[in-house]
Amino acid sequence: MKDQAHTLRRIFEGGDSRNYPQVLSVTSGKGGVGKTSIVVNMAILLASKEKKVLVLDADLGLANIDVMLGLTPKYNIQHVLEGQCLLEDIILEGPKGIKIIPASSGIQELADLTPEQKICLMNSLDYFDQDIDYMIIDTGAGISKNVMYFNTAAQRVLVVCTGEPTSITDAYALIKVLRKQYGVKHFDLIVNNVSSKVEGDQVARKLTLVCERFLGDVALEVLGSIPTDMSIPECIKGQKAFVGVHPNSEATVRLERIVNRLEHTSRDADTGNLQFFLRRMFLNQVKGSNHAGHSVSGSY
Repeated sequence: MKDQAHTLRRIFEGGDSRNYPQVLSVTSGKGGVGKTSIVVNMAILLASKEKKVLVLDADLGLANIDVMLGLTPKYNIQHVLEGQCLLEDIILEGPKGIKIIPASSGIQELADLTPEQKICLMNSLDYFDQDIDYMIIDTGAGISKNVMYFNTAAQRVLVVCTGEPTSITDAYALIKVLRKQYGVKHFDLIVNNVSSKVEGDQVARKLTLVCERFLGDVALEVLGSIPTDMSIPECIKGQKAFVGVHPNSEATVRLERIVNRLEHTSRDADTGNLQFFLRRMFLNQVKGSNHAGHSVSGSY
């Protein structure tokens, strides 16, 4: 294992000139909006563009990514945190060579881990900083401590919602908590499972307007929408990525546009990369923030 003091010095002092990978969190206010499917297919599209991609299944209590791709991990992140193996020992390889860190069923929330376990995770993730271009974090749904922990560390937050009123409301609730309690101002939006681009634009406009009205300084970048495609549930049942099975479908074309837009709308160099992510993880652990997990109540 790497020397912990060396890793922390490098994270805080920027002691080398390595090109740190970008860290994106993909999140949602409620479950069932297709978040994990978007993560998997987005990772494959990036890998098709010769990018090296690491996917972290951060829905730690409900491992989904390995199941979606028909992979059967022998070990998962819980074994790493318990010191039974190294992170490189649990990495799975998916389509187009994407790397996957599998989650575990029933693992405690990361926010409740000991300082030693958090340092262990930081050291383990630091191992990959020369080997990947993107780390995509598939968070859980909602506003739990675990979801907040990853979203506030990543600093490039991709919110997924659908046209359902509850999905829009819950997406706003997630953005509200991240803005008011954690100071996050910049968000990206993907509207999934819409009947047309017009519907996608309408949903994006509703969420943008309510954010402008009640949150003021929040910047919501609309990356695009993905249409309803009945072949996608079939691909999920067959444990296949839809961009591979249906490369010319409208859903694949739209997601490709979203990926292209992501590549050309980068954040500041000091945020959104792995060094920043690790630094925020450490600071969050030191602060022992009591904000996470609160319900949204009162006025907008």
